[in-house]
Amino acid sequence: MKKKNLIILAIMIVIIIIGIIITSIFGLNKELRFKDSQKIDIYVGQEIDLNKIKNIANEVLGSPNMVQIIEIYGDMVTIRANSISTEQKDSIVNKVKEIYEFDQTAEETDIETVPATRIRDMFKKYILPFGIAELIILIYMTIKYYKNGIFTVILNTVLVPVICELVLISLFAITRIPIGIYTPSLILIVFACAITYVVSKMEKQQNAKA
Repeated sequence: MKKKNLIILAIMIVIIIIGIIITSIFGLNKELRFKDSQKIDIYVGQEIDLNKIKNIANEVLGSPNMVQIIEIYGDMVTIRANSISTEQKDSIVNKVKEIYEFDQTAEETDIETVPATRIRDMFKKYILPFGIAELIILIYMTIKYYKNGIFTVILNTVLVPVICELVLISLFAITRIPIGIYTPSLILIVFACAITYVVSKMEKQQNAKA
């Protein structure tokens, strides 16, 4: 292995180790929708201007918060944040009542606790298709580049993407960037780049032997 590649590999291993340490101590940071949080539901009974409710939530709760319309008729809204105090809940409901006329009062509005979504539950629907894709790629690579040595092909096809994915997750842990709905797309991009690198490497080795 070239010195340059050894340096890159060493840096990646250091990043993974730091990521593991930080994850074991603090866990991974998740988007609000996947974290332990609290929410209130307000039934307005008429079509809601989401932007107006978002402005109220930002004013009272600060950031981060989530505002979603949850009824098909667009007449009920849920507001979610890391924590919502009784005073904040009352303030939000009263400010919404200044814009819309509805029966629900601050006293009738409950603060509900929403449990966190586990990391494996966040991504379990991606595991099977991702595994199938990896298996198909592995079979293809083994057939096409068998002259490079089956063990070498399998090792590179499996190990390089795994290391790259571990680096990505470690960077999430180190930088505290929240893991959320766009994380699978980033993982797929990194996986594609890793496989492209392996294909390029296998091509060069095969051409050198030709």
